[in-house]
Amino acid sequence: MSNKTSTKKSKRLVSAGVFIALYFVVFIVIGMCCMPVPVLYLCMSSLIALVAAPVYMMLLEQAPVHGPIFIAAILPCLFLLLQGNIWIVILTGIVAGILAEVIAGMGKFRNTKLNVLSYVFFSENLLGGFLPIWVMRDYYFSDTLERGMSADFCNTLEALTPIWVLLVMIVGTVIFSLIGCAVSRKLFKKHFEKAGMV
Repeated sequence: MSNKTSTKKSKRLVSAGVFIALYFVVFIVIGMCCMPVPVLYLCMSSLIALVAAPVYMMLLEQAPVHGPIFIAAILPCLFLLLQGNIWIVILTGIVAGILAEVIAGMGKFRNTKLNVLSYVFFSENLLGGFLPIWVMRDYYFSDTLERGMSADFCNTLEALTPIWVLLVMIVGTVIFSLIGCAVSRKLFKKHFEKAGMV
């Protein structure tokens, strides 16, 4: 392997690490803001999808290889699992990460439409953190109480979550991820291209 190829690979790995870390920071910050408020909690995946879109697109731009997308998708899910969340959270992270990898890879990480579609699937990675509200309802609320959330939070969240809210959350995440991608394109043209980042 030539020094030039080795250096290029090293730069991609560093860039991947940076943008994976940035995505995780977005997840942590928005999660901390949303968690105490039931309504915002239900909007969390949509808000992350909106804010993290430029980070995801820069990840594809700077590290157009297989691996980083999957790592970015499952990292917050592993964090939630370690925090006591139900195992479903890691399952949806894995599925979303694989689908996003495959779709972006079909266009060699350079096809704009496929990259947007990839991000739509990627953004559903946190769905498993919410699914138990509906599929394991009694266990979810008793477990949430045991993990330190207030009875008021649980009662409000239970009242706010008839089954149709799950569909709203899924569709909302799709819509906000598309908006985020549109904002990303404008940012790329206005700032990143001028700065020579893309």
